Amino acid sequence: MPSIIARPSRRTETSRRSQTCVASKLECAAQAQILAQKRRIPLATKSNINGNVVAASTKISLPRTLSRPVVGEVEVDSLLDAYPHLAGIPADYIRDCLPLSAMRSALQAVEMSVPTSSLPKELEILTNDMVSAACPTHMFAVYGDASASFGQRPRLTLFPAHDLIFRMHCTKLPALPTSRPSASSSHAALPVVLMRLPSPETFSLLHSYLYTQQPAALLASLAPQCKSDMLHLATHANKIHGLWRNACALGVVDAPLYDAIDASWERTIAAMQACS
Repeated sequence: MPSIIARPSRRTETSRRSQTCVASKLECAAQAQILAQKRRIPLATKSNINGNVVAASTKISLPRTLSRPVVGEVEVDSLLDAYPHLAGIPADYIRDCLPLSAMRSALQAVEMSVPTSSLPKELEILTNDMVSAACPTHMFAVYGDASASFGQRPRLTLFPAHDLIFRMHCTKLPALPTSRPSASSSHAALPVVLMRLPSPETFSLLHSYLYTQQPAALLASLAPQCKSDMLHLATHANKIHGLWRNACALGVVDAPLYDAIDASWERTIAAMQACS
């Protein structure tokens, strides 16, 4: 007797196809949701009231990782007008040979009078033997978007700086005027450079790092002081994020800097997840 193969009806086949299509859509939606959760981590904030932890209505949404900017190498040719002796020398070699110790000492010895009214085009600093040994070339006046809103004068923070350090580390540095302060007099005039940054309040971290080149010290300074307080951790995450935004805006060429930022961010996010 020939075997009989039962064939599904058209209605049954259509129903199965519909179920398969729905299941496929649900699977795609679930995968998309998982990917979205991996990209951003919602964290419920907490506040401490009389010793009791109370969940707040506000939630913090933070990226799981901070992407590294795609930056090229510093173009040494653009520096030759000011530093002709650097012709033909690779950028990474120049960075390794910068006299950071003398430059740091000069910055620490800088004395200046901060103007209370309008900012001049040049600021004078007092010079001594330590400053004259590696005199700064510019005065960065750092400000941000928030401080310049509502028609108010931007809040400026002044940082004496050596153009060679920043030119050799930053591919997106604003144009700097030529400056060769005289080291023979008791004063030196530094041209003021307005520098608009995403996070002016954290620029001191980047400024200090470029003069020390010590990732371990930066990593230690980015360690949260309290790992059980969500408000503190959120503030600390904002600090790390601000440093990262400034580094991206200036196109900083320094892999160890981003390694320290990544490690600090991962550590802080883990503490916030444990605290939420």
